[in-house]
Amino acid sequence: MPLRLPQLFFAIMCDGNELETFNVKQEGPSLMTAFAASEAGKQFRITFVNNLSDYDLSIDLRIDGEHIKKTYLRARECGRILGIYKSPTSVLPFKFQELELVDPDTEEDAPVVPEMGTIELRAFRTRAVRTVEHQPTANYGLHRGRVSERSKKAGWHHVSTADEIPANGPAYSVIADYVDPPNEPCATFKVFYRPRDLLIAQGVIPRLDVAARTSEGPGVSDRKRTRDDELPGPSKRHTGHSVKREVSTAARAQRIRDLQAELNSLITGHPSSSVKPELRSPSPIVVGNAAGEVVDLTLED
Repeated sequence: MPLRLPQLFFAIMCDGNELETFNVKQEGPSLMTAFAASEAGKQFRITFVNNLSDYDLSIDLRIDGEHIKKTYLRARECGRILGIYKSPTSVLPFKFQELELVDPDTEEDAPVVPEMGTIELRAFRTRAVRTVEHQPTANYGLHRGRVSERSKKAGWHHVSTADEIPANGPAYSVIADYVDPPNEPCATFKVFYRPRDLLIAQGVIPRLDVAARTSEGPGVSDRKRTRDDELPGPSKRHTGHSVKREVSTAARAQRIRDLQAELNSLITGHPSSSVKPELRSPSPIVVGNAAGEVVDLTLED
């Protein structure tokens, strides 16, 4: 996703697409940070848009702790940095490259670089005073990518340059008055670029563990259905009451008729001919509002 602040739009373009960013955070009104997945050998360029209508912007680009370039951006205009200009008509494009780790005990040129793996863009509000002829400078250069093993940057990338390509260099430079103090830019973007595998290992990129989601598979549902099938039905569940099955269907039907006759006699006050009330204990059946209705007392097998 592109990085936006009210003052400035910023993106890193790789192969015509925005470099994928993660864990994007706006740390304050003028600072935004993000992680980006870099790939060794890939070329990229920096693009930006001045969202202000009343101020121009001076863009200061720093890569891997090194000051790379300053460029001028008019109000409401867009710009880009392709790489390091070798001449007014040629440029060395930016590209990601593997770091070279060296043993600090045998190599003197092996500094610890805390800013390694960082692309930083600072924008300062300005007003143009005059323009002058542009003079390419060789003072700006990228880090050479040699770092000490003690810096613990194993597997990280750095930014180098690709082969020279033709480019339309700037025709002029701008002398401007700065509105913002040198240590207080109006907008700052910091992108920490790392190999994708490293970002996954560090938890910056969510680990898509497809195997974990599918490990249960259809077998779990099948086992669940099997367990459900084995559960007793309504007539097989234990309810805390002991039910004695009748000897035969005919005997059970006769028992139901006797109970129905007893129920009728209780309702009408006349003893049934098939039941002798004086020989029976009070019926345990509570009829309640069911009086006058047929109550099904059959059991389901």
